[in-house]
Amino acid sequence: MLRKMINKYSSLPLQAKAAFWFTVCQAVQSGIKFLAMPFLLRLLTTEQYGVYSVFASWTSLISIFATLNLSAGVFNNAMFKFPDRRDSYTSSSQSLSATATVICFAMYLMFIGFWNDLMGMGSDLVALMFLQILLTQSYLLWTARQRYEYRYVNLLVFTALLAVSNTLVPIVSALMFPQEQRLKAVIYSGVIVQVGFGAAFMTYNYIKGKCFYNHEFWQYALSFNLPLIPHYLSGMVLGQADRVMIRRYIGDAEAGIYSFTYNISLVMNIVTGSINSAIIPYTYNKLSKRDYKALKPIVNFLVLMVGGMCLAFSAVAPELIKIVATEDYYEAIYLVPVISLSSYFTFLYSMFGNIEFFFEENKFITTASVIGAIANIILNYIFMQIFSYYAAGYTTLFCYILFSVSHYAFMRKVCKKHIDGDKVYDEKVIFAMSAIFVIAAFGMMVIYDRPIIRYSLIAVGMIVCIIKRKQIIDKFKKMKER
Repeated sequence: MLRKMINKYSSLPLQAKAAFWFTVCQAVQSGIKFLAMPFLLRLLTTEQYGVYSVFASWTSLISIFATLNLSAGVFNNAMFKFPDRRDSYTSSSQSLSATATVICFAMYLMFIGFWNDLMGMGSDLVALMFLQILLTQSYLLWTARQRYEYRYVNLLVFTALLAVSNTLVPIVSALMFPQEQRLKAVIYSGVIVQVGFGAAFMTYNYIKGKCFYNHEFWQYALSFNLPLIPHYLSGMVLGQADRVMIRRYIGDAEAGIYSFTYNISLVMNIVTGSINSAIIPYTYNKLSKRDYKALKPIVNFLVLMVGGMCLAFSAVAPELIKIVATEDYYEAIYLVPVISLSSYFTFLYSMFGNIEFFFEENKFITTASVIGAIANIILNYIFMQIFSYYAAGYTTLFCYILFSVSHYAFMRKVCKKHIDGDKVYDEKVIFAMSAIFVIAAFGMMVIYDRPIIRYSLIAVGMIVCIIKRKQIIDKFKKMKER
């Protein structure tokens, strides 16, 4: 049996192996973080956990400007555009990112009082934030390179090392300090771990790439990514602004409860991000060959798989939260299906966005993203004051749906412009599945008090997957072309 499984694994194409191990990488990372969550929830008060989560949110938001997000969309395009100069592009990109970070930190120092008041943090925490941003981008660039080239072994090893270190060190640090000092102990120790890994990979990238500055690379990265800053910021606003606004307008404890629920559901974002990373090279290859017909069944399969995983995750939410958290967090159980659906639509809009990225139609990407982000801020401000932090989950879901619809509309414009309006995806099937997933997720809340029904549905889904395993493997095998 074991030899048979090994032989089947060996026969899988590189893309299928990579997709599997990329998901394992993210599962390791999120799994370790998930296992550590019960300890953090018990070591920190809900107010402290809220501040801790908001610190992470501000770090994500500021990093968009401070790094230009060079490890995102432009990096995959650069790997495709400069196949023989990938090392030098990577090291040159981290120099550009570091330059942007220094400029942003200088702007912070010029208006230090304003920024500290806006973020609700002291200068020590903000300085730590910028130090972390400065160095961790090197690790993210290295990670993006491994994903693009399907080097899953190295990625798995270092993902596990970072995840374990970044989890155990803050917990141990918190245990060494009294309650009132634990928040800073957790933040400081976590930053130290991130900085250590970042510094190591910055050194590695420079040694391998031997390029601090390249005018062609910097010009390409800036011309591609600067117009996308509003897009990346909009994505972060949808993912992070909720917690910042909840803390500012409602309170630290509520921000902590919402953040816990969001972090639990974020496991799905990690999985969907891994799947999207694996499909990008295949998508670019098919687009370059104008082989759009091959994309449709693969994307349909991935949409079905992601939607099914989101529903399964929503089904186990009550038991999951009761195992992980204390009673202070139980009231947020009914937000899990809503945030899980947001993860599904995040994946869906990334499928549309991949087409826009390939044809470098950045203005469409930015417009669609800004629409969703502005709507999110306005709706949060209005409905949080009526329905408290629960409103944030529903407004975010609505905006992710708006995000997806906008990116779909602009993707159609891009297709009309570049490929005579050919349809690269099976749109009717995708939208039909999306409607079913939304209805099913909200229906899941109705049967939260009926665990037998929920777990019976999960069992049926697993049986179907086992029966259809050959077809599932065949879908991955069809991704064998780069």
